This record gives sequence, C-alpha cells and structure tokens, in this order.
Amino acid sequence: MMSFPDLTTFSTASVLTILGMAIVTYGMRLGGLLMADRLPQQGRWAHVLERLPGAVLISVWVPSALSAGAIGIAGAAATVITMALARNLFAAMAVGMVLVGVGRYFISN
Repeated sequence: MMSFPDLTTFSTASVLTILGMAIVTYGMRLGGLLMADRLPQQGRWAHVLERLPGAVLISVWVPSALSAGAIGIAGAAATVITMALARNLFAAMAVGMVLVGVGRYFISN
C-alpha cells in the first residue's frame, strides 16, 4: 500500500524558505520601482534596456527548442515566421505548439 506524505504540517525550514523567497522577490520589484527614475529615458542605453526582456526570453527559448531536436527547431521556426507575417503573438504561439504537438504525435507512433 502506498502512503502519502502529510501535507498538513509545515517545517520551520520550509516556512523560512518561502518567506525568504518572498522577501527577495518583492525586494527586487521594489528596487526596480525605486530605480526606474534613474534609468536613461533616451539614447543608446535606453534602447538596450528596452530590448533586454526579449533577449532574456530568447536566451531561455533557443536552448529549449534546440534540445527538442528537429521538431523543436521546426516549431520555433514556424513561430518566428508566423509572428513576422501575422504580427499576432497568440497565433504565432498556437502555430508553433500545434506543429510540435502534431510532429511529436506522428514521430512517436
């Protein structure tokens, strides 16, 4: 017989870990709000900071697509092409996900 863990009690270490993560997360958000006025609003650095979220997203997305093999690369390419043509994020994500899902279904069978 399989026994399930007791999820009704909390250890002190778990509670302190969760509180620590909350403090760090909201501290970073507060720091961003407090520093926003000091960031450049025009010029080269403003342009770099404007593009930074996309660069971070790409740095997570590309290795994931490459590790998925040919299907992942095809899905990523379909997503980029759809986004370039349709300029619709939802449509681009849907095309990429459907292509990967259908590809995995037919390749695994």
